[in-house]
Amino acid sequence: MVDPNDLVCVTRYCPNCGTEIFCRTEHGKHRIFYLSEDMADPTHECPQCEFNLISIPFELLLDDPDLARERRLLPHKLQTGKPLVEAVFRRRPDLFGNKAATKKAIDAVGSVLFDLLSKGETVRWSGLGSFTMKERKARRGRDPRTGRALQIPAKKVLRFRPAKELEEKLNS
Repeated sequence: MVDPNDLVCVTRYCPNCGTEIFCRTEHGKHRIFYLSEDMADPTHECPQCEFNLISIPFELLLDDPDLARERRLLPHKLQTGKPLVEAVFRRRPDLFGNKAATKKAIDAVGSVLFDLLSKGETVRWSGLGSFTMKERKARRGRDPRTGRALQIPAKKVLRFRPAKELEEKLNS
C-alpha cells in the first residue's frame, strides 16, 4: 500500500503548449500525469500537442501557464531560424549579449559542423552524440506504385548516434 505522505500532487503546464497537466509523483519512484484534476485519467503525453511529458526532467514542467506558453521548449523537434536563436538567447543572455550575437554563434557552429562533415570527419559533441558521414552503396529496389525494379544510386548520408547521457535522459 502506498503511504499518502509519499505522494506529491501538483498542477503543472506543458512546456510545449501550456496545457494544464496534473502530476502525481511517488517519492523515489516515478511520475504519473493526468488530464483531469480528479487524477482518474493517466497519460504520458500532452493531449493538446502530443508532447511526451515523461521524456523531460520534472523541473522543466512549468508551474506558470504564461511562462509555459512563452518558453516553448520543443526538445523533441528541431528548431530552425528565429525560434532557435531566441531559445538559445533566453537560455544564456549573459553569454551572448543580444540576439544578433547569438545568431552569429549558431551560424558559426553550423558552418564548422558542415565543413567537418563534408570532409568526412566524425564530429563528437559531448553530451549530445556523434555525427558521421557514411557512403550508402548503390542497390536495387522497387517502385512501390508500379512494382517495377529500379536502380537506387549510391549517396552520402548523415548518421547521428546519441550520447549515452542523452539516451539515459530521454529514457528516464
